[in-house]
Amino acid sequence: MTWVPLSLLAGLSLAVHSLAMAKLTKNGFDLGRINLNVFFLVFIFVGLQQILSGNGYKLPSSQLIYVFIAAVGAFAIIHFSLMAIAIAPNPGYVSGLTSLSVVVVAIASIFLFDAHFSVSKFLGIALCLLGIYLIGR
Repeated sequence: MTWVPLSLLAGLSLAVHSLAMAKLTKNGFDLGRINLNVFFLVFIFVGLQQILSGNGYKLPSSQLIYVFIAAVGAFAIIHFSLMAIAIAPNPGYVSGLTSLSVVVVAIASIFLFDAHFSVSKFLGIALCLLGIYLIGR
């Protein structure tokens, strides 16, 4: 499978996740308990995936800083999203604003990964920003 269908599946999964988290938040569940339960289940799912795949667990110590940064980022995403969903009139608004990460990743990739930046990519970023603005109005 190529990166495009995988990305579409990831986007659909993110939408399902966001809607489920919004439902939990709007039903008055404690944000800390939601995080604890979700992260615990993700831990189990990823552990099972590693066991079933037979890949084991191999992580060079030079990569630990990136694992730590990714973990902090994952925690922050869920924590701040839940706080925003709890007070936003529509969880779609929160999703729209969090999609600004596309712009940050695109720009940071130029510096971190020597990614090519073209006029069409700049136009795409501008359209993303315009779309987020229109959704939030």
